[in-house]
Amino acid sequence: MYTSVIDSKTTLVALQGLKSANADASRASERLATGLRVNRAGDDPSGVGKAAPLKAELGSYQQVKRSINGALGDMDKVADGLMSISDYLVEMRTLALASVADSDQGARNVYNDAFQALVDGITDIVESVNFGTEAVLNTGNSVDVQIGINAGDQKSVSISAATPAAFSVDALSLTSLTSATSALTAVESAIDIVAGNLARVGGQQRSLEFLSDLADSNILTRSTQYGEIMNADLALEATNLAAAKIRQDSATAVLAQANSMNRNIADYLLNGALG
Repeated sequence: MYTSVIDSKTTLVALQGLKSANADASRASERLATGLRVNRAGDDPSGVGKAAPLKAELGSYQQVKRSINGALGDMDKVADGLMSISDYLVEMRTLALASVADSDQGARNVYNDAFQALVDGITDIVESVNFGTEAVLNTGNSVDVQIGINAGDQKSVSISAATPAAFSVDALSLTSLTSATSALTAVESAIDIVAGNLARVGGQQRSLEFLSDLADSNILTRSTQYGEIMNADLALEATNLAAAKIRQDSATAVLAQANSMNRNIADYLLNGALG
């Protein structure tokens, strides 16, 4: 009778151990399969509570990054447009200077035709450069760029108009010495204005690049924090799975041994009763 009680207790302990080992093996297998330590809220209620805001912030900073990068791409187009306009103005200055130096009327007319073609070319550039959907070089404007995860986290990017009229080169002529001299002065002034516009655009680009780097840093920080909560340590889970399987085998062996002992005792008692 005493032996039977011991065997029953051993069986119960072995069953409990097997149940625990099965649960650990299942959990480790799931984590290895998904790569996640937390597959449901019950796995870590406190961790899930911390992970949810981190996930929201991570998504928000990723959107901020896209917003800033989009603005940087548009600023590149603006800068390229201004560089092209500057090149046109330099050619226009050369033509104006040639007209001042050349007294031949026919030559001046040729210079003027080339000059007017460059003025039209500036207009074409202005109409082809967009910031988002707006041709900002046409009228000049300020564009708000989202630089943070809150509604008011915006940076205003200012773009000046770069039309021939804005530079006062739209009504110039090189057909006479007087008009060519005036054109030379006006184009020199326009070149200076474009140089200033380019400097402002470059400064705003540098500021946006810094903000883009800051967004990257915030993305990395949130991603790391989220991963520390949610992601599984695969090496640890592989070790846990191996340990759980050893416990499963051990518990199964103990159960088999206990069952065998119970059968032997039953046979002994039965033989005694029949003897």
